[in-house]
Amino acid sequence: MDIRPLFSYRRGTSFLHRMSPLLKLFFLFGFTALIFFFPNYVPFYSVFFILVARFIGFSFLEQLKDLKPILPYCLLLLSLHIFSLLLKTESNIKDLSFLVLKLVGLMQISSLFFNTTTSLQLKETPEKILPFKAAALFSLFLFFIPLLFSIWTKLDYAWKARGGKKGLLKFFKLLPIFISEAMYKGKKLMYGLKNRT
Repeated sequence: MDIRPLFSYRRGTSFLHRMSPLLKLFFLFGFTALIFFFPNYVPFYSVFFILVARFIGFSFLEQLKDLKPILPYCLLLLSLHIFSLLLKTESNIKDLSFLVLKLVGLMQISSLFFNTTTSLQLKETPEKILPFKAAALFSLFLFFIPLLFSIWTKLDYAWKARGGKKGLLKFFKLLPIFISEAMYKGKKLMYGLKNRT
């Protein structure tokens, strides 16, 4: 069973792995801006991200797995669109398609960034361009994204290993543990930052 958390670092020697984290951060925000301000080109961005990911060694199946978390949201949007059609209210399938493609593009560029950047780089890179306090907050933000997915993946795996079923019970049982573990990890990180000052 593949229990690799979403947005976790994958070892490699590709040009993206070797690229300066600062430059990758620039590309992350740059492509995010392009996706929002020039949405008509989103399909081209998406194909470009697929080709880059494949070139650096990420299989098509791995790329599809990275998109799995947005599937429920996409299904919800599609359901709302169908519901709108049944009620004969105005609903544009083109707008819906572009919204889904934006989500896909954002997930793809985020995956490329986090999958090729170590946790140490996530913590150290902001310090090169920001004052210490601002860099510390930004580092926590970047570092916490893969950390939260890692915590949830471990809890989910433990739940399945004990024969737990999918459903609301799983959500209500795991959510308090997830929040507690995230708070504990956050406190440890904050103590570490305070010790550095």
